[in-house]
Amino acid sequence: MPVQAYVFIRALKGNANAVLRGVSRIKGVKSARMVTGRYDIVAFIEVESFEEIGKLVASRIHRVRGVQSTETAVVTT
Repeated sequence: MPVQAYVFIRALKGNANAVLRGVSRIKGVKSARMVTGRYDIVAFIEVESFEEIGKLVASRIHRVRGVQSTETAVVTT
């Protein structure tokens, strides 16, 4: 059963558009939108396991140039 999560992303100043483009290209990211408030971008991801959430965030999202920090909220049903 797929596991879904929201990833709240803070971008370095002036990098939000580039981060949005980079994150949107990652396999497993179903949608990503720029938002106002505490975070710059919210991405919705869907992967096959809880372990893959950590791998996707740490190995892929954090490697996008301009990402400052993330916070992940797993969707529960």
